[in-house]
Amino acid sequence: MKQACSQCSVSFDIKNRDLAFFKKLNVAAPELASVPPPTFCPDCRQQRRLARRNERTFYQRKCDLCKGDILAMHPENVPFPVYCSDCWWSDKWDVHAYEQELNTNKSFLEQFQALQNTVPRLALLSKKNENCDYVNHVENAKNCYLCVDTATSRDIYYSKWIIDCEDCSDCYQLEKSDLCYESQYAVNMHNNIYAFLGDQSSNLLFCYDCESCQDCLLCTHLRHKKFCILNKQLTEEEYRAKIAELDLGSYRTFKHLLGQYLQLWQNTFHRNQLLLFSEDSSGYVYHCQNVHDSFGVIESQDCSYCYDAGHMKDCQDAYEPAFDCELQYDCHGCNRGKRTLSCSICYDINSCSYCDICHNSSHLFGCIGLKHKEYCILNKQYTKEEYFDLVPKIIESMNQRKEFGFFFSIESSPFAYNESTATEYYPLTKEEVLQRGYKWRDTKNEIPQVEKIIPAEKLPDNIKDTPDDILNWAIKCEVTGKPFRIVKQELEFYRRMHVPIPRLHPNERHKRRMAFTPPRKLWDRTCDKCKKDMKAVYPSERPETVYCESCYQEEVYG
Repeated sequence: MKQACSQCSVSFDIKNRDLAFFKKLNVAAPELASVPPPTFCPDCRQQRRLARRNERTFYQRKCDLCKGDILAMHPENVPFPVYCSDCWWSDKWDVHAYEQELNTNKSFLEQFQALQNTVPRLALLSKKNENCDYVNHVENAKNCYLCVDTATSRDIYYSKWIIDCEDCSDCYQLEKSDLCYESQYAVNMHNNIYAFLGDQSSNLLFCYDCESCQDCLLCTHLRHKKFCILNKQLTEEEYRAKIAELDLGSYRTFKHLLGQYLQLWQNTFHRNQLLLFSEDSSGYVYHCQNVHDSFGVIESQDCSYCYDAGHMKDCQDAYEPAFDCELQYDCHGCNRGKRTLSCSICYDINSCSYCDICHNSSHLFGCIGLKHKEYCILNKQYTKEEYFDLVPKIIESMNQRKEFGFFFSIESSPFAYNESTATEYYPLTKEEVLQRGYKWRDTKNEIPQVEKIIPAEKLPDNIKDTPDDILNWAIKCEVTGKPFRIVKQELEFYRRMHVPIPRLHPNERHKRRMAFTPPRKLWDRTCDKCKKDMKAVYPSERPETVYCESCYQEEVYG
């Protein structure tokens, strides 16, 4: 059925599979039987979730418990305490000290907001990590620095959505890979530089969509090839002689090759959707079955409207959950979460609704910061009987106010809109943010305490000429003008990979990586080869040449 979005007024479909999902949710969690169909379009629903997520805006401040200097997602002037990871996960404070009495005559979400303004929050979202002081949304990692969405990995820098990887920097959406730099969307890659869609490949240099390949330079759409340059087959001796002539450690050489790579990207063809080893799916997904309108999803089944996620079953409207997730609806960052509704950054939870940063818990409603708890409402402990008696009354009250079944509002986010990930996908000006009643925070560029700040163009051209003293400097980004530092393990990585020191601020590098990612939406357009109507992740007004799956397969495999 058609529905007009209650926020942006765009018409969107509520499909039969959406209604079937709600039936599954109601059977598995009878207390959620009155979850209504969405009144927001998929984009507006996703915008709400992303507005509650801060990945890359950090502040220097003090931990409110140990008083140590920390890096945090929240500045000093927020209403709630902010604790470093060691303090937050310790037993030095009692979360039940912040419990609230339930008032069924008052808006439940207003009561939740009051609780949110008192409960201590994590400076950075980190769990079970070693030597990872400056990471966010990361768990079971070691020796990582300024990473996001990383798990079971080690020695990762400036990367996002990395699983089971080692020794990678400036990468996105990699799994089971190592020694990769500026590479994206692949599994089992080794020693690749600027490789996009390079499953089972190694020693690729500036290659696009080359699977099961080795030792290739500036190639596109190859399969099971080795020793190729610009898609031309060479002998091993010819290839190695050509590569020996290149000095990738030189910034001039590296920049020239990158320019050729970007030109290749513009001139080649692209598939309408990235459906890799997937059945009955849409969007860009990998090893999925019946996963629709989803983007950056791996190894999942029977899901819709999910983003940057993996290992899920029967989930809808979820951003960045992974690892054995089931029956999540309208949630954000709930790894190993099952039967959850409108929860945010809650790991290892079961049968929870409207909860935030709760862990290893079950049967919670409207709780914040709980660990190893069950049958709690607004952080107050109840008996099992009391809990199941009160929850239907809360839901009835929320339904009367049209609050139930919808994710937290953007206005209630603990972050300003311009601090959140929403601004990356749904950018708004300061005037637009304030006009809509959202929060905006003016930020200042932190000036690093260093010996000197040098313009990027003053760096030595070659990595071999870069002195250790660079660790005591800051580099002025050649595009944004923002200063940034190089840390020791990062310098060691560049030397090991024999690539030059980057001239761009990490946030600018991230922005440019994400520009390679197709939009997270499906449009109607025609195939640029056979002219057949199709759904594509590229709208028709974009300049890319886009082929339907049949034409793509014919071009690649002949």
